[in-house]
Amino acid sequence: MSSPPTITPTSSPTVPADAPARRDLLAVGELFLDVLYGPLERAPRLGEELHTDRAALVPGGIANFARAAAALGARTAVAAPVGDGDAATALVRAQLQAEGIAVDALQVRPGWALPITSAIAYDGDRALVTGGADRSGAHRITPDTRGADAVAVHLHLEDMPWLAGTEGRVFADVGWDPTGRWDRAILRHLEHCFAMLPNAEEAQAYTRTDTPEQAVRALAELVPVAVVTLGARGALGIDARTGAQVHVEALDLGPADATGAGDTLGAALIVGFSLGWELPAALELATLAATARAAGVAGPGRIPALPQLAELARAHDLPLVDRLDEVLRKDPRSETTPATFDTCTSDRSTPAPAHHLSGDLS
Repeated sequence: MSSPPTITPTSSPTVPADAPARRDLLAVGELFLDVLYGPLERAPRLGEELHTDRAALVPGGIANFARAAAALGARTAVAAPVGDGDAATALVRAQLQAEGIAVDALQVRPGWALPITSAIAYDGDRALVTGGADRSGAHRITPDTRGADAVAVHLHLEDMPWLAGTEGRVFADVGWDPTGRWDRAILRHLEHCFAMLPNAEEAQAYTRTDTPEQAVRALAELVPVAVVTLGARGALGIDARTGAQVHVEALDLGPADATGAGDTLGAALIVGFSLGWELPAALELATLAATARAAGVAGPGRIPALPQLAELARAHDLPLVDRLDEVLRKDPRSETTPATFDTCTSDRSTPAPAHHLSGDLS
């Protein structure tokens, strides 16, 4: 099994002696213990029990960013509130450490317990149920972002004053608004962000637009890099610095569990930029990683490493394979091992264009 290549930051600013260890990514937000089932052929009916051989118990929430980046070779850490002795916290902490993710930035809250989410995937999406302790204010933390070249964060409507003092690039996302208000005040945080990475429904709701194409253009007026994910249709991106506009189409790898796919895309995008790639190539890597995660290429709830993504790109004749091969050749510790992608070589798997550059994002 090959070791993932180390991601080299594009810059190396001086870090104070009392700062945390140098990191490629600090993921800031809420943690969950996720129980994943499926993909199922359909949703269970009331009183019915369905069986699936695809199930996993994994760290969720903002941990999806950290786990994906770590699988791709980045030095990562998580800053999030955790409980002070509950089983869910113990499991999540142990698994993060086992995956090489630093946990020194976790903030213990006495008397609190980490929430647990069950995700049931079917019809290309998933239904979620979350239970546990009161989550009110669980996102209100002040992380130490020193030494982080990139920070991934799920934005909230409340003030987040620490964003203004963050030296690394901030890659932001938003979550579902159960109130249905989609308050545009949340977009004020983008003043301190490098990239915004919502899904199409979230992007259209917050920008008050009718299509993903309109939404990504509206966001590109607020941040240097705007990406809108489209699920099975891939992702749209605009780099306002260069004028690049790109639509990356996703491969069809069969039944999908979308849990964590959006955060996986964001993490892989960060890794692509860390490698010095421009938006088209970075978003191609991100979409491939997210699609592979959703299809369970490396197993339920697991993220493929760069050698696996290189083999997947090779199997589908994607232009990205040349860049991935170059990255793997430069790292003396990486020896790619051919992988068998059972879920990717079925009749349902069809090659897709890597990306299209056009003024209309078509």
